[in-house]
Amino acid sequence: MYGKRLGVFLLLAVVSRALPSAAQPPAKQPALPPINPAVARLDQTFTGLDGPGLAIAHSEALGAVAAACEDGTVQFWHKDTLFGARSGSGSANVLRGHDGPVTGLAWNGGPVLAAAGPGKILLWAVADGKLLHTLPADKLVRALAMSPDGKLLASAGDDPTIQLWDVEAGKPAATLRDHTDWVLCLEFSPDGKLLASGGHDGLVRLWGVADGKKVRDVPAAPVPPPKVAPDPVTFLSLAFSPDGKLLALGGTDGQVRLVNVADGKLVRALTGHTSAVAGLAFHPAGKVLASAGKDRTVRLWDATTGAALKTLEGHTAWVQGGVFFARGTRLASVGADRTVRVWDLTDPAKK
Repeated sequence: MYGKRLGVFLLLAVVSRALPSAAQPPAKQPALPPINPAVARLDQTFTGLDGPGLAIAHSEALGAVAAACEDGTVQFWHKDTLFGARSGSGSANVLRGHDGPVTGLAWNGGPVLAAAGPGKILLWAVADGKLLHTLPADKLVRALAMSPDGKLLASAGDDPTIQLWDVEAGKPAATLRDHTDWVLCLEFSPDGKLLASGGHDGLVRLWGVADGKKVRDVPAAPVPPPKVAPDPVTFLSLAFSPDGKLLALGGTDGQVRLVNVADGKLVRALTGHTSAVAGLAFHPAGKVLASAGKDRTVRLWDATTGAALKTLEGHTAWVQGGVFFARGTRLASVGADRTVRVWDLTDPAKK
């Protein structure tokens, strides 16, 4: 009897060690480093792009930033280059496979990077540059988004539909239909439950990812000056706040709108850009929002008050997008001037 009880005890001990404890809290993430947007400044400029830059993405885990180029390549830089430890203006790595402009990138930060171009979407294993899947596209894909868990990819472009894909299998999943014109921007919510879409029809829609059904339209009407009739807006960029409560919208009228995800109501409009807003990115802490404009500027905003914090100048052509990286201490922007520029958001070191 004693031996039987001892065997049961040992079995339970092994099982308890193998299974995670339900009562055990998740590991607490370390606090993000402090930033000071008011002193943000240019730190690095990379000029080796193969054609104008059209999109940008990054992986915090891999310490890499990738740029999509009009002449058919994806180029990416690792941390040592991004921080200036290794010199050189060219690209450290180049992915070749498209026969025309690379019009979109999607990267959840994991091992797979998605790149869109004429007639196909390519899924790459970034670590070794291996092509995993080629997804056929019967239209020009202009927007990509990858779910936070990396399992789903959404694509859209020159028609009103949105296609979901199983990333691991490289196979199509659901097709979402309700837009009436081209869809130009896509973004998954941080919890992966919602997909936002916008484009030429002037509407932003929220979709339930689990069932593929539309949750609501976001009535993102322009905020014109008094007595000025609003012009139709084409939406080009979207970004969810890290807590998933706000959605930022950027379009051809140069305004950035912040709306409540819960009800779709406008919270505030941020004005300052003099041309279309092509890219949006929230700082991982959620308070700072970066917007990339075709007026050749990147602007930093206080998302909680709407205050303009800093205008970053240096690009000599349209700025197509931006991403925060290095735990929010740096911002990388890509432009039609064939450059990727890295901006330092930390206080300068005291001499």
